Amino acid sequence: MSEQLYGLSKLALLNTAGYAKCVIPLDKSASICAPNNTGKSSVINALQFPLINDLRLTEWDGHDLEETRKFYFSSDQSYILLEANLPHGDVVIGVAGLGKIAGYAHQFFCYQGKLNLDDYTEGKSIIKYTKLFNHLQEKQLKPVELKAQELNALLTGGATPFDGDINLKMIPLNNVQDAPVYKEIFRRILNLHKLGAQDVKRFMLKVFERHMSNSKVDFYEVWRRAFDKVNRARRELNALESMQEPISALEKMLENEAVLKCKLAAYAPKLDLALVEYDNYHNEQIAELATQLEDIEAEKREFESKQQLYVQQSRDIERKQTQIEQWFTDFHALKREFELTNHATLKTNLTLLKKEYEQLSFSINSAQGQSLHTLDFRINETQKQIKSLKLQLKNLEFNLFTRMREDLSLKEVEEISRILNPDLLSFSTTSQGEIDITDEDAFGAFLESLSKSVQGGELKVPGATVKLKKLSPVQMQSGENKAQLQAQLESLQQSLNDLKQQREVAANVAEKQKERDALYDELMATEAAMKRFEQYQTMLQSVDAQQALKEQLEMEREQVDEYLHDIQRNAGSISDRRSIIKSKQDLLVRQADRLKQVKSERIDHTLDLYSGKLAPYEIDINLDFDNLSEVIHQFNKDCNELRNLDVNVRNTYLHIYNAGITKFENESDVTIKYQKLISAYHNLDNERDAVDKQARVALTEVAATIKGLRQDLDRLRREMNSFNKGISQHRISNLQAFKINVIPRKMLVDSIDTIISTSDLYEKGESLDLLSEQPSSEKSVNEAKDHIIKLASDKAGLTLTDLFDIRFEVVNRAGETEHFDKIDSAGSNGTRITIKLLCGMLFIRYLLSDQEQAMYRIPIYIDEAADIDPQNQKAIIETALSFGFVPIFASVKPQISCDYLVPIRSVAQGSQNWVDEKDWIEVEH
Repeated sequence: MSEQLYGLSKLALLNTAGYAKCVIPLDKSASICAPNNTGKSSVINALQFPLINDLRLTEWDGHDLEETRKFYFSSDQSYILLEANLPHGDVVIGVAGLGKIAGYAHQFFCYQGKLNLDDYTEGKSIIKYTKLFNHLQEKQLKPVELKAQELNALLTGGATPFDGDINLKMIPLNNVQDAPVYKEIFRRILNLHKLGAQDVKRFMLKVFERHMSNSKVDFYEVWRRAFDKVNRARRELNALESMQEPISALEKMLENEAVLKCKLAAYAPKLDLALVEYDNYHNEQIAELATQLEDIEAEKREFESKQQLYVQQSRDIERKQTQIEQWFTDFHALKREFELTNHATLKTNLTLLKKEYEQLSFSINSAQGQSLHTLDFRINETQKQIKSLKLQLKNLEFNLFTRMREDLSLKEVEEISRILNPDLLSFSTTSQGEIDITDEDAFGAFLESLSKSVQGGELKVPGATVKLKKLSPVQMQSGENKAQLQAQLESLQQSLNDLKQQREVAANVAEKQKERDALYDELMATEAAMKRFEQYQTMLQSVDAQQALKEQLEMEREQVDEYLHDIQRNAGSISDRRSIIKSKQDLLVRQADRLKQVKSERIDHTLDLYSGKLAPYEIDINLDFDNLSEVIHQFNKDCNELRNLDVNVRNTYLHIYNAGITKFENESDVTIKYQKLISAYHNLDNERDAVDKQARVALTEVAATIKGLRQDLDRLRREMNSFNKGISQHRISNLQAFKINVIPRKMLVDSIDTIISTSDLYEKGESLDLLSEQPSSEKSVNEAKDHIIKLASDKAGLTLTDLFDIRFEVVNRAGETEHFDKIDSAGSNGTRITIKLLCGMLFIRYLLSDQEQAMYRIPIYIDEAADIDPQNQKAIIETALSFGFVPIFASVKPQISCDYLVPIRSVAQGSQNWVDEKDWIEVEH
């Protein structure tokens, strides 16, 4: 039979999924045999790339898509290739890797012709995809690149831009929109070991989805939405019944509000007119009083001008008297200080203090730059000079110099005196020096007779000659220089005193500085006393004049004070008249302020005085200016009362609203809203009837919503009955019969039926009050409702799948019937595999076109086939072929029930797998 079918004939892998090369047959049953973990499943899973071609619908044994792409398409020399023989000829469908640089992506392509792996190699190398099309075109092939959507459309017979170039149709679906369902089922039959009862149930619903309403009902939301109005109306009815007393109070407040509005509406325009008239009256009165006050103010200013003049004069006199008094105070103080002294004494004291201060300051300043040793040296030198001068002065008439002048001339005396110069001892005795010693002994003897002979500026002694011209002669004083000598002595004596004082100061600088500071303070005080004494002398000369001025000021002060007293007495009457006018002005101002205040307190402009029910105000309104503010005040109180009344009305209505009466809120007119509320309060019986009617309508709405689900269940059961009849027309492996039964979930379906049947009774005219106290009907409906809501809430909605379970019915060859809720609970492995295969194949077959489903073959994959006994293997192969499917077995050992044995062998030292067509072993049956 397989030879009569079209479809896939070969699957080839090149440099992918751990295979250097792999070619397996897909047109007949085959047994792929190799040790575990060799890559048997990787070969069959590779079919997902070209046949499912939407990676979101694929499954890779727990691996993510990134790992899978890298595993299958690690380079741009990786290929997955399919050959198919179709009514229009052979075709090749390929999936090529684009390599690491493209993120391990892949590209679909196809062309008309047979699969020849030599077309993909050049020498010993696999051709890169970027060069493949040129290579194929050289072999007269016409490859076409395809997108995933285009490949999917070509496989299922959909429209594509390539329909005129190539035809790949091998999955003839009834409707191309069923492609995702087909792919999901196909993916599962490539992994049969994962297929379970829930998958079968899901596939069942998707396969028959076109015959169903496909609705998902959030029953809680449906019930809530349908009965929300009913429950709200019932709550409002209960609230209306409980709020009768507040509604009655509201009605009375509205009546009082209408009366108060009439009064205020009558007063408001009259008050507005009175306020305008009062403004004119107020302005006239203010102007008249202002004129009177101006006259008084002019009179007052005249008196104030005089008063200001006399006050200023009084202040000036007072200031001058104060100055006179201070002058006499200062004079008496100076008199007490200097009455017993005179100017000469003060001046002498000042001179002495100044001299003493200057001497001490000079000593301190001089001492600060010199050490005690230096000062002591200078003192000694000065004392020597003084001693020499005293000696000269004492022997001035009878000294040696005078005696030598008697015998010698002045020039001769000066020549001799050179040897007495103390600098003589500083002369050098070297060969070039001033002293040339030729005989030490002779020179020594000469020193003993030094005074013998000195002539021509040279001292000649035995053995030596001393030149004396460079020595200054000794200056001696004669009697004529006595006065000069006396002056030099005094000068030296003064210098000695200064040096001693500096010595004393240098020994204790800090104490001397304090002494100098004290002298300075005393000097300043003496200078200040000199100035005060001079001031006292000046003041002493003007005592009489100052006394006369003092007496004159006292007389003038008395006269000015008398004038001020007279002015103040006359100003009293002016103040009284001014106070009266001011009081009148203040009264008008207070009235105006009061009116302004009560006018600002008016809120009638914020109130609605003319809407609603109004009655005429028949009391006459009389207003005068004296009590106008009181009238407005009362008017404001009435306005506040109206506002408070309005607040109370609103609060009362809010209280009623919060109690649950909200159906009148849509009214934009507040008056109509209140009237409708009061009308409902007076017509409670009509409100009760309306709520009962709403309840019956709501139940009908709920029933209409869930009726679709209930009808879908019946429709599914009919479809499955038809489906099972179709199965019985084929031989089913080693079974007599196989069925998939739809088992309704009794409690849920019964609950739905209760609601629907109760609604039908209402539609036929029977009365039903769900919300009244009717024990039977209400109880059953509420129980049904609670059960459905609980189930729907747990599942976030109610769908057809929640209404039933599936059960597999199997009749074996012995005629024994077994039922299984789960496929994996079936007795034998062969039975389990058979059930899974039947489910997958039958659902796929149902999706295919009736006219074309018998023309094409589809591969299915059965792992661990060795667990199935040979008899069951043969039965499975026969059943699969009868439905148009080609089984591919995988196991460690070869299964001779198949048409081909395909062993997998290792190459490249075990790093890669290899399967060639030469390795196929055809089994003869």
